[in-house]
Amino acid sequence: MADKQKDTIPFFKKTWVLFIGTFLLLQLIFIAIETIGWAPNLKDGDGKLFERITESAIFSEWFVFYEAPQFNVFTVLFGIILLVPGIIGAIIDIFSRK
Repeated sequence: MADKQKDTIPFFKKTWVLFIGTFLLLQLIFIAIETIGWAPNLKDGDGKLFERITESAIFSEWFVFYEAPQFNVFTVLFGIILLVPGIIGAIIDIFSRK
């Protein structure tokens, strides 16, 4: 009987749910900040490095989710850091059930 009762992790405490939830929360924060008009003015020492990244073709033509180019860069970075492991974890969790 004890073998049948497996210790299960609650749905909202699974790591992949936390990753995807964090990504979605960040997107809601970005939408709110852009709607209000509080887009950050990020500059490094001479103002060239971040400007080159935000004005590259990837972030000015392909990934244009927001009007503020900084949010486009952050969305792609957070997508790689949070969304990819979240999706992989969800797939593993779904297919590992018996």
